[in-house]
Order: sequence, then C-alpha cells, then structure tokens
Amino acid sequence: MKKISILLALMFSISLISNAQTSKRNSAKLSLDAGDIAKAKEAIDLAIVNEKTKEDPKTWMYFGEIYAKIGSSKEEAVKNLDVNALDKALAAYKKVAELDTNKVLFLELSTNALQLANNFYANGISCFEAQSFDKAIAEFDKAGLSNAVIDVVDTMTVYATALSASNGGINDVAKAKYTQLIEMGYNNPSIYSELANVYKIEENFEKAEEVLSAGRAKYPEDNRIIIAEINLLLGQGRFEQVINKLKKSIELEPDNASLYLALGDSYKEVKNTEEAIKYYEQALEKNPNYFLALYNLGVVYYSKAFDLNMAANELPYDETAKYKKMIEEANVSFLQGLPYFERAYAIDAEDQDVLKALRQIYTSTKQLDKLKALNQ
Repeated sequence: MKKISILLALMFSISLISNAQTSKRNSAKLSLDAGDIAKAKEAIDLAIVNEKTKEDPKTWMYFGEIYAKIGSSKEEAVKNLDVNALDKALAAYKKVAELDTNKVLFLELSTNALQLANNFYANGISCFEAQSFDKAIAEFDKAGLSNAVIDVVDTMTVYATALSASNGGINDVAKAKYTQLIEMGYNNPSIYSELANVYKIEENFEKAEEVLSAGRAKYPEDNRIIIAEINLLLGQGRFEQVINKLKKSIELEPDNASLYLALGDSYKEVKNTEEAIKYYEQALEKNPNYFLALYNLGVVYYSKAFDLNMAANELPYDETAKYKKMIEEANVSFLQGLPYFERAYAIDAEDQDVLKALRQIYTSTKQLDKLKALNQ
C-alpha cells in the first residue's frame, strides 16, 4: 500500500510539472489576448525551450503570434522587446508547418502567415518610397517567404521585388523576378517593357527586343510595349523603324501629342523636313501650348535659315546678287519660325535656347525694337 502511495505521488508530481510547462504556453496566449505583450513574450520564451512543449506546433503558433504582435506594434516599448521580432515570427510559422504534419492548425497558420506577409510587404513599400531599394527587396523577399509557408506565391510581392530591383539598379534580381512573372503568366504588360529596359541599360539590345517581341505577341494593342520598342530603336538610331512603330502607336492613342512630336523628330532625323513640320503641327493641334513642339517647329525653320546664311557667307565677293537673294530666303525662313519661338518664349521666358534663337532672328530681320525689349 505504501508503494502504491509513493507511485501515485510520483505520477502526481510528474503531472504537475507537465501541467506547469503547458500552463506557460497557455499563460502566454492569455497574456497576448489581454494585451500584455511583455508578459506573453516572457512566458512563450520559456515554453519553446521546454522539452515538454518545444515540439508542439501550437507552442510555435503562439510564439509566432506574439512576436508578430511585437514586430508590428506602433508602440516603441513593445517594438523594442525584440527588434527582430517579425523575422522570428516567420521562423516560428515555418516550424509550425514542419511540426503540424496532419495540418490540424493549417487554417490558423494560413491567417497568421498571410498577415505576417502583409507586415513585411508594408515595410517594403516604406523602404521603396524612401528609395532604399535593397532594403525593400529584403522585406518583399520575407513577404514571399511568409506566403511560401502555406505554399502561396503572391505575384504582387514578386512584382514589387522586381520593381525595387530595377529602380535600384540591381539588375540580376530584376531580371530573375520579371522572368518569373512572365513564366507565371502575370497579367501586366508593363513587366515586358520594364524587363526590356533592364536589358537596354545593360546594352543587351538583342535580348531587349526579344522580350518586347514576346510582350507584343501577348498584348498586341498595348501602347506601353510599342513605346518601349520605339525608345529602344531611338537609342540605336533606327529612325525608319521608329516611324512605323510611332504610326501604330498613334492609331492606339490618337490624342497623345507626345507621339506626334516623336514622329516629327524621327522625320527630322531622316531629313524629311516636310513630314517633320506636318507632325509637329499635329502635335500642336492636340496641345497648342506644347513647348517642345513649338520649339522644335521653330528649329526646323531656323536651321534652314541658318544654313542659307552660312552658304551665303561662303560666296565669292562678286556674287552680290546671289548673296542678297540667299539672305532674303534665310530671312523668310527666320520669320516662318519666329511665331513658334515667340509662343515658346511666352511659356518659358528663361529658356536659353529660345532666347538665343529670338536674338538671332530679330537681328537678322532687323526687328531692333523687339531685340531691345528682349535684352532688357
């Protein structure tokens, strides 16, 4: 009988010890629910190192919840309980997934892992806005790892990582993430133009064209891809091809004045002055106060006048009549360009190129009153 009493006492003692350790875990949860985060942390820190509870997935679930609360808190006193709290919460949720082989806690884990991913994502956005792109990538990566705990791939997180990398000049990461998005079928045409731009920066024009070609095949009517192709061709001086792309782009965006300007510029580059003037004028029809269209149209006439002046000055002294005729033709061109420069000046009176052109025109055409007013 005495032996039985001793055995019962021993069993009771073991039960008390076991219950004491379990009670630490339960106490942690109760303290969390009551808003006493410091007390919850103290209790759960003991529970995760105890032999009786450290292999229980619920222990790690509570640990993750408490540390996620610490890491996302707006109160400095709480946040300072552990500066790496969110990272530890992520490790805890990974541990839950590892231990919970029957997925008894999967629904709860899903809610917590997605919330943790949102916390990391919000941190990434803050870093991105502060232009700390390397830190943004690190936070977005952790958001991705949080989603991966429950076998979820969030395309927005992958895209945010790609965008941070491309903005930060971290090209290898940018290329990997944009490629991942394309392989996942992410429905956003801009990923093609953004990936192509990374290759363009690296001067890998062939690869950039390949990416844009794939994008155009998938999104044939998306003007962002066409404009990216135009910019790529412009950078290589392939103006004839640019002209064809721009005309297609104008069909998609007929009210976009900048497209008409670019088409005018392209025609000017291939020495087709008549077509250049035509599209600059169309740009001004879309936007009468478009400074660049006004300036570039003025430059077309100014350049013609300037070339005539230079040629006249190269004539022999005995060709006075021809000289006079060429100067008169130059002044006609100057006067054709003048209204555009004057309108550009009304928009931006500080632009030095406009001021230089106006001074030359007023001097050549002997508009001395205007020249005097301009120089005052």
